[in-house]
Amino acid sequence: MISIRPLLRSTTRSFYTWNTPKNTPRVTLDDGSVLISRQPLPISATASTSASAQTIALPPRLRSYPKRSPMSPEQEAECRKLRAENPDVWTVQTLCRKYNTYPGRILELTAADARNSSRNQMLAKQEQARFENLPISKKVTIVDRIRRKALW
Repeated sequence: MISIRPLLRSTTRSFYTWNTPKNTPRVTLDDGSVLISRQPLPISATASTSASAQTIALPPRLRSYPKRSPMSPEQEAECRKLRAENPDVWTVQTLCRKYNTYPGRILELTAADARNSSRNQMLAKQEQARFENLPISKKVTIVDRIRRKALW
């Protein structure tokens, strides 16, 4: 025999799975479901929280970052020159330590030089030589991967 108790309970059950407070307003809709609405906060409470948020001091930072001084135009020119002369010695991190700046700034200064450098041509030749020394199965795999990425 089928018990009717679960069917009766489902007609008055709210859609929430947790216990709602007794003083929460409830409206029974035409289909028998119960609408539970949250009471809005009083105006004084919302005004006090927005005002107090401005005066509350933030907790201390988890990580402290060193102060970085801006680079002078002479330093920028020297940075470009060093990076263009020998990018293997004057890496981005080395220049960051030398001029006490962040890596994005070094890349920003030297990006145009790096795009047109002979070093890029040398690296491309190395990559081509490495590719030509691979067995045919590896070459097929690499070419297939390039084709798949082109379809993205």
